[in-house]
Amino acid sequence: MTGTDLYRRMCAFNYGDAERAAVMREVWDPTPWMVEIYTGQCGDERDREMQRWCHDEFSGQSWALHGRPARWLRGSVTVHGWTWYGFADQAGMGRFVAHWPAPEGVRQPDTAPAG
Repeated sequence: MTGTDLYRRMCAFNYGDAERAAVMREVWDPTPWMVEIYTGQCGDERDREMQRWCHDEFSGQSWALHGRPARWLRGSVTVHGWTWYGFADQAGMGRFVAHWPAPEGVRQPDTAPAG
């Protein structure tokens, strides 16, 4: 299976029923090079700039459920400022991650020191 560990975990997750699991696979299969990246809050300037950058670099976003797979996809959920992005290839993901490092001092909630 190609893609990142995040993609493999997304595929293996128990969504409660086969139909839901199939939809998740259909959505993310065109962009298996997935990363969870700091976007800030949904709709903030950083989030909008990241989407604009992807559009400029890779063209339109993937909408596989509507028959329009493409080279990138932004997940529809942001948790504590972190959002899934997927890319059609490892090189595209690498360019994105290199261009959008998390701001100084920002860590994913599950890796931040307690207290």
